[in-house]
Order: sequence, then C-alpha cells, then structure tokens
Amino acid sequence: MHLFETHSQRLTNGARPLATYIIFTVVLLILTVVSFPSKALVIMSGELDRHLKSYNYGTKADNKWVQPSGNYQTDFKALFEAFHQQNWPLADELAQAVNYQVIQFSDVDTDKVYYLLQEKYQLPSDKFIGGGTYVMNVGGTNAVLQAPHPKRDSFTGTQAIDAFLYTQTKLLMLAGTRRDSSHDISECTGTNYSASDVAHQTESLFQVVHEYMSDFDLETVFIQYHGFGKTTRAKLQAQCGTDNDLMLNLSESVRYATNDQEHSILHSIRRSVESEGVIKACVYGNDTRSLGGTWNVQGRHTNDSVDSCHKSADASSKRFIHLEQSYGVRKYHRKAMQRHLKTALDEYFQ
Repeated sequence: MHLFETHSQRLTNGARPLATYIIFTVVLLILTVVSFPSKALVIMSGELDRHLKSYNYGTKADNKWVQPSGNYQTDFKALFEAFHQQNWPLADELAQAVNYQVIQFSDVDTDKVYYLLQEKYQLPSDKFIGGGTYVMNVGGTNAVLQAPHPKRDSFTGTQAIDAFLYTQTKLLMLAGTRRDSSHDISECTGTNYSASDVAHQTESLFQVVHEYMSDFDLETVFIQYHGFGKTTRAKLQAQCGTDNDLMLNLSESVRYATNDQEHSILHSIRRSVESEGVIKACVYGNDTRSLGGTWNVQGRHTNDSVDSCHKSADASSKRFIHLEQSYGVRKYHRKAMQRHLKTALDEYFQ
C-alpha cells in the first residue's frame, strides 16, 4: 500500500528510466560548478613577452595618466594583496570594481604560468588611467624588476620584460604611461618631474604595489631600470675616469660610499659586469657624484625615508638598486645585462 502515488515512470523491473538519471546528474553537475568560485579568471596563452611588449604607453604630453584618489589607492592595495596571496575569486571581484582584470597566462616560451594584473581598458579608451601592469611568477626568485619609464628611457621596458622571463624573478612592474604624459607637475622631489613620472610620484598605483612588496618581505630586492643620454654620459665618464661609451651607474639611492667587497646585490651586479670587461660599471658614491637616484620615491621608501615624497633616505637597506645605463647598453647589450643580473641574483641568494 502506498500513501502517495508516484508520478515517476518505472521500468518493469522497478527501475527509473535512464533519462531521469541523466537529467539528475546534469543538474547536480551544474549546481556543483556554480557553487565553487572560479579560480581561472581570464585565461590566455601564447608568447608573454609579445603580449607585454604590445602595450600602448601613449605619447608625450597626451595627459592620459590619471592620478588615483586616496580611496582608489586603498581599493587597489586590497586588490593587489588578494592577487599576491593568490586569492583569485577575491582578486577577480576587487579587480572588476577598479576596472582591472586578473589574467592567467600560459607562456609557450618558458612553459610556465604567470598571473597578470592589467587594466581592463587600454588606450585609446577614455577609461584608461595608466595605472600600470604587474606580472607575478609564483615561486620566482625573491626579486622585483621595475620599469618606471618603459618608453621615455628607451628599451628599459623591453629590457625589464626580457630580464624578468630570463631570471625568473617573482614580480615585474611596468608603469602605465610615458613619464612625460602629464601636464601637471609632481609634488614630490621638487618641481622637475611630471606628475605621471612614477619614480617621482608617491600618489600612484606603481607606488602602492612597491610599498606592499617592500613591506611584505624585508628580504625582497628591487632592480629598477633607467637610462641616460650623451650629455650625462660625458659627465659620468669624467667622474668615473673612463672613456667607455658602454656605462652603468649603479646606486642604492643613498649619498655615501659602499664597500666594494660587501655582500650586496649592487656589488654582485658590479662584479659580474666587470668580469667580462665590456661594460664599465661605476658606483654612485664610490666613483660618481651624479645620477644616484636619491630622489627616487621607491628607493626612498625601501630605504626607510621618513617622507618618501620629500626627503631622501639617510641609510641604505641594501635592497633597492637604481640601475642607470647608457644608450649603447640598453640597445645592444640587454642580453648581457640579463645574464649579469642572473649571476648576481644567484650569488646574492645562495
């Protein structure tokens, strides 16, 4: 006797039809998939270097860089923290709120997976803000490569990208526009720099990411790529006592001499470069008195300045390298420089 009459058709042996089980299984799978957050946000594959080198940084004085508000910087810091902690569902949610996107990128050249934090809207979109692109290599060497002037300091953007993939460091930071994008002047480090020059601007997403990475792990080192022209090269050659047009000016962004034999990332780079005898490696404070990056706001923060916008640091943390290079080095010797950096990192972290 049945209290309720069943409406399900049964086969002669009492079993329900196969179609019923198929429908039930499909519904269950859909509910299961919906109930789990998506780990893969935007999925891409291909040549990562090509993707990164395709960015449009705009033109001189195009005024495309937008200074982020304090609230926007706070929101972006929360996004970057989720991104860095590999909390992909939260990072995806927070990225959408600030018009960024998280990309899981499978690189066919290195056969590795990288994670990108990049603006959703690129130039010429009027929603572009020039906030920059950040590429994470989970498990990479504890170093961050930075290109604050990826176009204006010719080849430094390309150099940072190639060196990041070659050395397998853990983070690459690319500024979003040319350093001379803005009509406004930065309030930091005097009145000599455009507001869009993120190496001299504390109110930027580039600085938000730098401060997070610098404070998160006090063992992390930073290599920031720069370039100088003929006039500065002549001045540095005279100071360093060389006629070599292939020159570096290495600095920890502080105004004092350092021990040539010390265990530091700066002197590890210098020793590797000098071992080949092709490029002249000069050290600010030891050999030169110019172009030391003491006004660099990322260097100031990592060197514990009391006010990164307005005051130079008093001492070096030994973690930030302001790497100035002559044009010939940047154009013709980028592969040599990435080899030297790899050698220096291996020596430093051994």
